[in-house]
Amino acid sequence: MQHQPILATLESLKARPPGASRPVAVYDLDSTLFCTGPRNLAIAHDFAAIRPRIQPFVDKLRAEDMGWNVMADLEALGFQDKAVLAELRAFWRATFFTDHYVAKDWAYPGAVDLVRAVAATGCLTYYLTGRDEPGMRAGTLRSLEECGFPLPGPEVLLHMKPSWEDEDLTFKLASFKELHALGDVVLAFENEPANANRFHREFPAATVVLHATIHAPDPEPLDPGVHRVDTLAVLGLELP
Repeated sequence: MQHQPILATLESLKARPPGASRPVAVYDLDSTLFCTGPRNLAIAHDFAAIRPRIQPFVDKLRAEDMGWNVMADLEALGFQDKAVLAELRAFWRATFFTDHYVAKDWAYPGAVDLVRAVAATGCLTYYLTGRDEPGMRAGTLRSLEECGFPLPGPEVLLHMKPSWEDEDLTFKLASFKELHALGDVVLAFENEPANANRFHREFPAATVVLHATIHAPDPEPLDPGVHRVDTLAVLGLELP
């Protein structure tokens, strides 16, 4: 039943009258459509090649189980050397937001089918991501293509941060003006409760969905009108 709001929205899209405003579906990427665990795991292994003492702990990590912070994952496994963890944090910051590593992400189960099914109803696909354009566009495009997602074109837009330093939520809030101009936002998918809440408040008629994967620490409470799902593998989805 958790997917019923998504299926109901798809049915309403198919019944939209001719001449209605163009519907828009908005998708975050990291930890919403894509699992970043493989990226974090690759970074941890490459760091272990520099600091071999951490390798036995890295070997215990599994991409699908990794959380929001790889350093915390390793601490939970018993690695307590704060100096080495600080080195890893610096290494992570220098590598996580790059084309090379971002291309290692996996699509979550059902994510590709969902995006394609929504697009088949005539919805504009709008990828809105905190990834930055200079450092991550090429890797993002490669991942989208290799996984089978709709690629940027007339009916697919990829909106990325102009620079890595920009704060994610501020960047996404600034996109609302463009989204209003493009048409009617009918669907929005996020993994961060704060972002999902802002979408719900800005586009109250839209079906806003929180994909409950990983998120930043100390999240704000989820607005009652935001729908929470544990998977994007939607049963009953009609594939194009």
